[in-house]
Amino acid sequence: MMSILTSVSIILVSSFVIYFIGEIFANASSRIGDYLKLPRSVKGATFDAVASSLPELFVVLFSVIFFMEFEVGIGTIAGSALFNLLVIPGICVLLSPVVFEVGKKVISRDALFYIISVFVLLVLLIYFKTWGIIIAIILLVIYAFYLKEIIKHSKETMKFKKQKKDGINLPREIIKALTTMIIIGTSTYFLTKSSIDLAYLLKIPTIIIAFTITAAATSVPDAVISIINAKKGRIDDSASNVFGSNIFDISIGLGIPLLIYSLAKGPVEIVFDNLEIILGLLGSTIIVLYLLLQDSKLTKKEGIILLIIYLFFFIYIILLSLNLF
Repeated sequence: MMSILTSVSIILVSSFVIYFIGEIFANASSRIGDYLKLPRSVKGATFDAVASSLPELFVVLFSVIFFMEFEVGIGTIAGSALFNLLVIPGICVLLSPVVFEVGKKVISRDALFYIISVFVLLVLLIYFKTWGIIIAIILLVIYAFYLKEIIKHSKETMKFKKQKKDGINLPREIIKALTTMIIIGTSTYFLTKSSIDLAYLLKIPTIIIAFTITAAATSVPDAVISIINAKKGRIDDSASNVFGSNIFDISIGLGIPLLIYSLAKGPVEIVFDNLEIILGLLGSTIIVLYLLLQDSKLTKKEGIILLIIYLFFFIYIILLSLNLF
């Protein structure tokens, strides 16, 4: 078994690769969305969200198929979702040159489907100890309905145009996206393996490492995309990417790996003793929605509050791993 130093080193290197290559992949994906002339909120909820959520999807795939550690996938998804929900909006509010006002469509569509996704995940973890094809289908259906709403919105606000836009070379961007996807997948494999090894070396639950270290490493692309959009004043892009990315993580990020594994080897037994993680995610979701429903805006003071909430929750998880609770 690798030493702690070796595991940490591989995690750091993998994280840097995911960050730099992920930014290239995200730019290519975003330019494809621009080529299709998608509305801002639609592009943020689809192309931007999928691009930034790719590492999380790979983590779940590898943790389930290669390492038989489905809890690692759940922990990464939950930790990444909490990071996206609290840290990214908090930073974006502080860096945005304009008032962080979120469009009603983002709240009524993206935020609504996100809270449904979190609630379903909580119910599944509480009442189902074995997950199989049916659970996978439930998760995938959520995203199917969400995608249906996005397509409906697209048809209402624009018409697709086949010609190029602003000199965007579509084949080149697709090749760039596919190439970087392979590199991200390889890096994520080593990140997942080293995270699991580190958990065993430190003799702490793998879900704790997944919720903290792995989740933070895979959330970097989400942060980069949202912060760039916020700095440009594209608030709907930034907000819809946060919600869309989390919906993708929960429904597709868990659903597809679970479906593949169930078809190949049968149901997965879920041993998840840290429901406070999902409860914290649900509580944070309610807080963010409450703030947005006030006047569709987040102030800098509220952004700082979100960052403090994440800090306290992160500290709690660390203390939990040390058996201090």
